[in-house]
Amino acid sequence: MIRDRPSSSLHKPQAILPSMKVKGPNPIDVLPPTQDPNAASMLQVMQLKRLYRQGWLKRGVGAVDCESVADHSFSVAMLALIAPLPSGVALDRTKAALMALVHELGEVYAGDITPVDGVAPEEKTRLERESVERVLEGHGEAGTLSALWEEFETGATAEGRWVRELDRLEMGLQAALYRAEGWPHMEEFIASADRSVRDASLRKLLASVTGADPGT
Repeated sequence: MIRDRPSSSLHKPQAILPSMKVKGPNPIDVLPPTQDPNAASMLQVMQLKRLYRQGWLKRGVGAVDCESVADHSFSVAMLALIAPLPSGVALDRTKAALMALVHELGEVYAGDITPVDGVAPEEKTRLERESVERVLEGHGEAGTLSALWEEFETGATAEGRWVRELDRLEMGLQAALYRAEGWPHMEEFIASADRSVRDASLRKLLASVTGADPGT
């Protein structure tokens, strides 16, 4: 049973599209109330383990096999640790991995909004920024983590631009896996990754898995 929650910005109903598919309610709304901001932030972050990557579902991947947003974030972070670094660019790999871990915090309350949902980019960014603020409200590292999220959103730093490419690269790799497992409609995701990934080393990695042309 979901318990009644005290009135707080941490406990407002999710600002999520009715069509958004999740495995269950936000853990902050299931577990007993906590006044610990560290626990509150973590319980909300755990919702990303319950939020499906909506694009896969919309193209027919079954719920049992569909990755979560947390799965995706972990994989992007691992790419930040193991993918080849861009040539001639000074880049902090550890910072990039941290950025990858927080880059989907905006989806805790906004959900995984896809291009076919009809939400304007400006509105999507607004909803996601509000989500980040709610998740990190009262947390001692809110400023640092929010800044990492903003860097990813804007691509204003070398790390931000690289992680944005890793985000698309990971999608392409996951699509190749789904394609190999027999799920249809994966070519559009692979093609999207091929258009978005521009770094030569990352393109080579993508092509080694998907068979796409590694040339630019």
